Amino acid sequence: MPIVEKSLVTVDRSERLEIEGIDVSGDWNTFLRSRVQTDLDVRIVDWIRSQPQGDTISRCWQCGTCTAGCCLHTDYGLSEFNPRYFIYLAQVGYEEELRKYATTIWRCVSCNKCVERCPKGVKVEEVIHTIGSYLEFTGGAPESPADRFDRAYTENLLRRGVLDEASLFRTYERMEGRTMPAGEMLKMGFQLFRSGRLRTGPLAHRTRGWRRFGNVLREKLKEDERCRRASLSAAGGTGGHSP
Repeated sequence: MPIVEKSLVTVDRSERLEIEGIDVSGDWNTFLRSRVQTDLDVRIVDWIRSQPQGDTISRCWQCGTCTAGCCLHTDYGLSEFNPRYFIYLAQVGYEEELRKYATTIWRCVSCNKCVERCPKGVKVEEVIHTIGSYLEFTGGAPESPADRFDRAYTENLLRRGVLDEASLFRTYERMEGRTMPAGEMLKMGFQLFRSGRLRTGPLAHRTRGWRRFGNVLREKLKEDERCRRASLSAAGGTGGHSP
């Protein structure tokens, strides 16, 4: 399905016709300026397809059902969040254009309406996040707040195998350069204590046998990281960027 950029459209309005003060002249001699795109790299889609969550990208036939049902695009008016267009750019390898949406692409709230409605069974939400991961691995996208939270969450859980919510909150606030007022912090701590979820400091728990299992999990995460970087290297350092 061809996608035409507005910048390629020229309009030649050679005459002006008004009826009772209303312009009815219309547009005449509208043409598309020809353009040859030479910087497309299909290795982008090869890398995405090689990832566990990106393997359904090849099923997409650009019908637009995902975008039409996207709550961000339709309900919240975020017109630049266009799942169909993101997938199209990845499929044809138009990296320069894709990088313009490096931050927007992470606005996905994972409602999965796109997945439920896709007639070809594309796991759109997973594919979009994989495209975002590609941009991050190749240095085309800054670390998002969601990425920082995921990193803080993982590090927190790896310590004892039990989530320390108070510590997680403090770590994430520090990453974002924010400090919660002491009064609000005490109020939140009291609520956590009453709910039985305040596991920090001397109250911290540890999953039985976590020392051994935690090491296995850390090695698995490192292995996944190595595999992603290896697949990117196999793709030739797509787009001239190194991870």
